[in-house]
Amino acid sequence: MKLNGSGVWYPVSMRQKSQDVLGGVFPELAGDIFQSLDTPVEIGPDMPWNRLLTLLESGRYDVLAGAYFTKPRQEKFGVSQAVMTEEVGVFIRKDLSDRPRMLEDLVGLRGVAPFGASFGEDFDSFAADRLTIDRQPVDEPITYMRLLMEDKADYLVIARQDGAMMISEADAGDHVVELPWPAAVNTLHFLFSKATPCIALLERFNAVLEARKASGALEALIKLHQVSEGDG
Repeated sequence: MKLNGSGVWYPVSMRQKSQDVLGGVFPELAGDIFQSLDTPVEIGPDMPWNRLLTLLESGRYDVLAGAYFTKPRQEKFGVSQAVMTEEVGVFIRKDLSDRPRMLEDLVGLRGVAPFGASFGEDFDSFAADRLTIDRQPVDEPITYMRLLMEDKADYLVIARQDGAMMISEADAGDHVVELPWPAAVNTLHFLFSKATPCIALLERFNAVLEARKASGALEALIKLHQVSEGDG
């Protein structure tokens, strides 16, 4: 089973900085489930998110460890049962004169977001029509947080736990504020390629996943990573 995922999505899927090892909730859960199905797992190297989706669609990979649900993805891929729910957060400059209280308040401000990131169909549609969000690729994801600190952007849209970890890593607590309301709330799933035989395992995979939920094992795994130190 050829598997890959984001290397910078805390706590969903992360690569350790010291070595090219994919960890986090989804890769560990996948290893556990596929082991129970007597299916060895081979994890691929770090690569851009959009390329991962392209390679999954073409069959170069069998499974993507962690992605938001969207209707286009449901048409292209096999989608597992939901693993967890995640809030998308909005992080702003602390010295912004008016604190946004809803998505509409971001209209007219300078936004940034990770290159290639989708935050669900509703948010993406609203952002495309009404928001100004720069999604330029950067070498290090923490650069997006530094853009706020340097007054080069007014707000950052990113997975809430990811953003909170970035504040700590960038020592941005005196410069950046995390808003309490979510920009979006999404369910996270495994995506299975429809171009490889792996799709035949999806039903059995879901059955084991549901069993892990019922036993509390999945909840324990999520909590373990939520209190860990990110991708270190």
